[in-house]
Amino acid sequence: ATKEKDYIKRVIGLPGDHIEYRNDQLYINGKKYEEPYLDRYKKELVTGPLTEDFKLEEYTGSKTVPEGQLFVMGDNRMYSIDSRSSKVGTISVDKIVGKAKLAYWPLQEFQWIK
Repeated sequence: ATKEKDYIKRVIGLPGDHIEYRNDQLYINGKKYEEPYLDRYKKELVTGPLTEDFKLEEYTGSKTVPEGQLFVMGDNRMYSIDSRSSKVGTISVDKIVGKAKLAYWPLQEFQWIK
Protein backbone atom coordinates (compact mmCIF):
# COMPACT_ATOMS: atom_id res chain seq x y z
CA ALA A 1 0.00 0.00 0.00
CA THR A 2 0.98 3.58 -0.45
CA LYS A 3 -0.23 6.72 1.30
CA GLU A 4 -2.57 7.33 -1.63
CA LYS A 5 -3.77 3.79 -2.34
CA ASP A 6 -4.60 0.53 -0.55
CA TYR A 7 -4.19 -2.85 -2.23
CA ILE A 8 -6.32 -5.96 -1.89
CA LYS A 9 -4.26 -9.12 -1.52
CA ARG A 10 -5.01 -12.57 -0.21
CA VAL A 11 -3.32 -13.62 3.06
CA ILE A 12 -1.43 -16.81 2.24
CA GLY A 13 0.81 -17.19 5.29
CA LEU A 14 0.43 -16.28 8.95
CA PRO A 15 3.28 -15.82 11.44
CA GLY A 16 5.16 -19.10 11.86
CA ASP A 17 3.88 -20.62 8.58
CA HIS A 18 6.16 -22.09 5.95
CA ILE A 19 4.90 -21.44 2.40
CA GLU A 20 5.82 -23.46 -0.66
CA TYR A 21 4.52 -23.82 -4.22
CA ARG A 22 5.17 -27.00 -6.22
CA ASN A 23 3.52 -27.80 -9.56
CA ASP A 24 1.12 -24.84 -9.23
CA GLN A 25 -0.05 -26.12 -5.83
CA LEU A 26 0.16 -24.26 -2.50
CA TYR A 27 1.54 -26.02 0.56
CA ILE A 28 1.31 -24.41 3.99
CA ASN A 29 3.46 -26.14 6.61
CA GLY A 30 3.73 -29.13 4.25
CA LYS A 31 -0.05 -29.55 3.87
CA LYS A 32 -1.69 -29.14 0.46
CA TYR A 33 -4.09 -26.19 0.36
CA GLU A 34 -6.83 -25.78 -2.27
CA GLU A 35 -7.27 -22.39 -3.96
CA PRO A 36 -10.53 -22.57 -5.98
CA TYR A 37 -10.49 -18.77 -6.41
CA LEU A 38 -7.60 -19.22 -8.88
CA ASP A 39 -9.51 -21.55 -11.25
CA ARG A 40 -10.54 -18.78 -13.65
CA TYR A 41 -6.96 -17.56 -13.97
CA LYS A 42 -5.68 -21.10 -14.58
CA LYS A 43 -8.26 -21.58 -17.37
CA GLU A 44 -6.86 -18.52 -19.16
CA LEU A 45 -3.31 -19.94 -19.24
CA VAL A 46 -1.85 -20.91 -22.59
CA THR A 47 1.25 -22.60 -21.15
CA GLY A 48 3.00 -23.02 -17.84
CA PRO A 49 1.82 -22.69 -14.25
CA LEU A 50 -0.07 -19.72 -12.82
CA THR A 51 2.23 -19.63 -9.78
CA GLU A 52 5.91 -20.45 -10.15
CA ASP A 53 7.55 -23.01 -7.85
CA PHE A 54 9.11 -21.38 -4.80
CA LYS A 55 9.79 -21.75 -1.09
CA LEU A 56 9.21 -18.88 1.33
CA GLU A 57 12.90 -18.60 2.16
CA GLU A 58 13.74 -17.86 -1.48
CA TYR A 59 11.78 -14.60 -1.25
CA THR A 60 12.13 -13.63 2.40
CA GLY A 61 15.33 -15.27 3.59
CA SER A 62 13.32 -16.82 6.44
CA LYS A 63 11.93 -20.38 6.66
CA THR A 64 8.74 -19.11 8.30
CA VAL A 65 6.66 -15.94 8.15
CA PRO A 66 8.10 -13.67 10.87
CA GLU A 67 6.10 -12.83 14.00
CA GLY A 68 3.74 -9.91 13.42
CA GLN A 69 3.98 -10.30 9.62
CA LEU A 70 1.82 -11.81 6.84
CA PHE A 71 2.76 -13.29 3.47
CA VAL A 72 0.27 -12.02 0.87
CA MET A 73 -0.34 -12.75 -2.81
CA GLY A 74 -2.67 -11.38 -5.44
CA ASP A 75 -4.95 -13.75 -7.33
CA ASN A 76 -3.58 -12.72 -10.73
CA ARG A 77 -0.31 -14.39 -9.77
CA MET A 78 1.67 -13.77 -12.94
CA TYR A 79 1.28 -9.99 -12.68
CA SER A 80 0.66 -9.35 -8.99
CA ILE A 81 3.04 -7.24 -6.95
CA ASP A 82 2.92 -8.95 -3.57
CA SER A 83 5.11 -10.57 -0.88
CA ARG A 84 7.18 -12.26 -3.58
CA SER A 85 8.50 -8.82 -4.58
CA SER A 86 11.50 -7.39 -2.75
CA LYS A 87 9.69 -4.02 -2.89
CA VAL A 88 6.82 -5.43 -0.82
CA GLY A 89 8.01 -8.45 1.20
CA THR A 90 5.97 -9.59 4.16
CA ILE A 91 3.34 -7.15 5.44
CA SER A 92 3.10 -5.99 9.03
CA VAL A 93 -0.19 -7.06 10.62
CA ASP A 94 -0.79 -3.47 11.71
CA LYS A 95 -0.86 -2.36 8.04
CA ILE A 96 -4.09 -4.32 7.41
CA VAL A 97 -6.97 -1.86 7.12
CA GLY A 98 -9.95 -4.12 6.35
CA LYS A 99 -11.41 -7.17 4.67
CA ALA A 100 -12.86 -7.23 1.15
CA LYS A 101 -16.55 -8.21 1.15
CA LEU A 102 -17.59 -7.51 -2.44
CA ALA A 103 -16.02 -7.93 -5.87
CA TYR A 104 -17.63 -5.66 -8.45
CA TRP A 105 -15.13 -5.62 -11.31
CA PRO A 106 -15.24 -6.99 -13.89
CA LEU A 107 -19.02 -6.63 -13.77
CA GLN A 108 -19.70 -10.18 -15.02
CA GLU A 109 -17.88 -11.45 -11.91
CA PHE A 110 -19.84 -9.36 -9.38
CA GLN A 111 -19.98 -11.40 -6.13
CA TRP A 112 -19.90 -11.37 -2.35
CA ILE A 113 -16.55 -12.55 -1.02
CA LYS A 114 -16.57 -15.21 1.68
